[in-house]
Amino acid sequence: MSRTTYRGTPKAGLYTRLSVDDGYVDRESNSITSQKQMLTQFAEYHGIEIVETYVDDGWSGTNFERPDFKRMIADIESGKINTVITKDLSRLGRDYLQTGYYTDMYFPSKRVRYIAISDGIDTSTGYNEMAPFKNLFNDFYARDISKKIRSTLTTKARAGIYHSTVPPFGYKKSPADSHMLLRDEETAPYVIRMFELSASGRGPAAIANYLRAKKVPIPAYWHHVRGERAWQGYKGENDASNYRWFDTTVRSILQHEVYIGNLVAQRQTHIFKVGKSFVRPKEEWVIVEDVFEPIVERELWERVQESFANPTRSRKRTGQASIFSGMVFCDTCNRRISFVPERAEKIYVGSCQEYRKIGKQGCTPHRIYEQDLYDAVLKDIREWAKLALKDEKAVLDKVMEHENRDKADTGAAIEKRLSLEKRLGEVEKVIAKLYEDYALGKAGADEIDLLLPKYRKEQGELKGQLALFQEESNEQRETAQNAEKWVALIRQYSDLQELTAGIVRELITKIYVGDVRKVDGEKVQSIEIHYRFIGSLSDGAAKETILN
Repeated sequence: MSRTTYRGTPKAGLYTRLSVDDGYVDRESNSITSQKQMLTQFAEYHGIEIVETYVDDGWSGTNFERPDFKRMIADIESGKINTVITKDLSRLGRDYLQTGYYTDMYFPSKRVRYIAISDGIDTSTGYNEMAPFKNLFNDFYARDISKKIRSTLTTKARAGIYHSTVPPFGYKKSPADSHMLLRDEETAPYVIRMFELSASGRGPAAIANYLRAKKVPIPAYWHHVRGERAWQGYKGENDASNYRWFDTTVRSILQHEVYIGNLVAQRQTHIFKVGKSFVRPKEEWVIVEDVFEPIVERELWERVQESFANPTRSRKRTGQASIFSGMVFCDTCNRRISFVPERAEKIYVGSCQEYRKIGKQGCTPHRIYEQDLYDAVLKDIREWAKLALKDEKAVLDKVMEHENRDKADTGAAIEKRLSLEKRLGEVEKVIAKLYEDYALGKAGADEIDLLLPKYRKEQGELKGQLALFQEESNEQRETAQNAEKWVALIRQYSDLQELTAGIVRELITKIYVGDVRKVDGEKVQSIEIHYRFIGSLSDGAAKETILN
């Protein structure tokens, strides 16, 4: 970074940037507002005229296609500014080669003075030997953050947590949980129609033509008007581009597993230096089944996938999906219970998939009518909702009692923790006294070598035990918070008259169904409901439902 003789009176452009790759610890100090204040004060103190301020909020330092960065370069080319000021080098960029190009080649060639305040860089005063090392560190930092973000997203995906700003076409984000998708009643019918047309033998291009003819708005339109993501191509409500479907878009929808309720993540990989994303091999994707409400029946989805493999094959559609599709499981083998229509598609009956595949060698039927399940779930929701509305504390106590039933007695645990804390304090005083005696010449090195390891070992063991208590305490605090969330959610449904797929997904994560049994001459069936945030509230035995 050589000394730069800049052109004429300093006319500065203040450049600010912030993104997720800057971490969370220093986000406040690196905020756009904080950066602007620092740069403005610096310029005013040094008598530098501020011509323009450039802001790239939400843009990675590894991406040099940032809108305001490009605008700044254009202003340099036109002579509007001849000085660039940033908080530090990392604001300019986190790619070693690219940042070095601008600081060591581009700015000097354009006779532009560059100042990075926190790093003590000012090209008008000469070369800064630390600048290349700072560039290299920023580059490594960006790589590391990118890996950590990718690892975090993968972990969340494997836990069934949806993590994207824009929901897939046909879905919307749950108001109660932004990581949960709900069926969008406005757009889901279009998705169903696409699958129906595909199953009847139409290809993606023909379906795209059909959607254009029917003036069905494209996904980008819906995201734009709902404020989920800006669409640069939007030209007004009546513009033809709103309905410009392409076969690639249709194909992507028809092959996406989200429409049978599966979470699919890590489909793409980002090449750091290239700055582009590429589709991963399917075996590297993270796929978690039965996370969301399915929009189409699995059997219909599978038939469409077959049609892509064998385009000449065409089959007839089945009925609409059950509101419980993808949520009900066998309490014996944990396989999914799928619902299929009977009697001219008017009655849905569920049964264990393992039993359907290999018979009694695999499992038992676990047959249940959708209406029986519907009645049982509706009744349970109503009961809990009314109780939560009447006596919120009683419900909270019930949830906490259920969550802590397998844990050690709380009183005894507290007493044990206090005892450990007391002993740790004593040990640390002994260690401090040993150091003090050694410093004052009251204890020799041999005595220190003999006693210190013993107390250090005990100190470590005590800290480890206390850490376990702290972890349990954090878990209990999280349980209490989740209980409060659940109570606030379910009490809204005390007057619930009708179940919908959306309500079921909002309140419940899974339902386990037992096999039909006879008790006192009556047919009964166990149904265990796992509610969102808190899981099951059964005390070791699921509720028994009397069947008609």
